[in-house]
Amino acid sequence: MKYITYNTEKISKLSLGTVQFGIDYGIANNNGQPRQNDVDEILNYVCSKGINCLDTAQGYGNSEEVIGKYLKTIEYNDISVVSKVDSKELILKEINFIDSIKNSISKLEVDSLFGLLMHNSNLMNQWNDEFSNKVSLLKEKKMIKYFGVSIYTNDEFDMALNNEDIDIIQVPFNIFDQRALHNKWFEKAKNKNKLIFIRSIYLQGLLLMDINKIPDKLGKAKQHLEALEEYSQNLRITRNELCLSYVNTIAKDSSLLFGCETLYQAKQNLDTFENIKDLDENNLKKIDDTFGNVSESIYNPTKW
Repeated sequence: MKYITYNTEKISKLSLGTVQFGIDYGIANNNGQPRQNDVDEILNYVCSKGINCLDTAQGYGNSEEVIGKYLKTIEYNDISVVSKVDSKELILKEINFIDSIKNSISKLEVDSLFGLLMHNSNLMNQWNDEFSNKVSLLKEKKMIKYFGVSIYTNDEFDMALNNEDIDIIQVPFNIFDQRALHNKWFEKAKNKNKLIFIRSIYLQGLLLMDINKIPDKLGKAKQHLEALEEYSQNLRITRNELCLSYVNTIAKDSSLLFGCETLYQAKQNLDTFENIKDLDENNLKKIDDTFGNVSESIYNPTKW
């Protein structure tokens, strides 16, 4: 496993997103929510391969509890856990906010969180000392190491970038959604010492779906998926390899989130990652020319 470094932290280049452990998630999910023993097998495998960071959220059903049941069973635990809360939690009284985070830590069976993120940026444009003080208190109590936010737009990214309380920014980035590249998010984040986690590298599975099984509501995506399939065939690699290689080539200092419902999918993703090669400048330009202007109605799942 490759690693990135943030301050003194060593973080696996791939991090495991665990929304599937708590709810049925993803347009291409045919397996549903895995059982606890299936989750244990997945976590055992990915940890054995060097993944040391898990991403979850209070809003992911019982994902925190499922992860906690696994972490409780292992003797040596160097796993970093990032969890997320709705930003409105920061509006709660201090004692209630602290209790909310304690509850997540308890469910996860960890001493503290590597990162706590706001699941949305609704409060970013009204950030004040009250919110800053609550974040500082969590750090003083060693309940969290870093604080951050999950963003969706360029305006939200800029607010997060310029907020001194934000250490981590989780962003969407994939071959259809190139805003992070075009708006220089990775370069800006590095200059401000912000850690980037990338989600949606497969666009909730859409980029890997059987084109004939695309739902009618996403009919406009078919032409782009056909172009993606043709391009991957020309390179003699799979769509999976192309999508992962694209993000990995560009986002050198970021950790990439991937999800899975089965052990087979976990193995497939890790095998793919271990064998991908960086794309050259010529191919990156062709990808930009071909997919750089995909409609938001396709790359933004909230529009589906």
